[in-house]
Amino acid sequence: MKLNVVEILKHLPKTNCKECGEATCMAFAAKLAKKEVNLKDCPPMFTEEFAAKRQALESMLMGKAA
Repeated sequence: MKLNVVEILKHLPKTNCKECGEATCMAFAAKLAKKEVNLKDCPPMFTEEFAAKRQALESMLMGKAA
């Protein structure tokens, strides 16, 4: 199953904070879809605010239905 960048982006913080090392969340989503980066590279995803979205995205990345 090919990961959809837009679907991944829907779960990301969309703050473009650059904490992951990428210029935008879209760039991070594209690299995440290609498995060039790890979700752990996005510190905001591991805050309480994004816990539910992180869990859904983790399931998506593991190939399970979210």
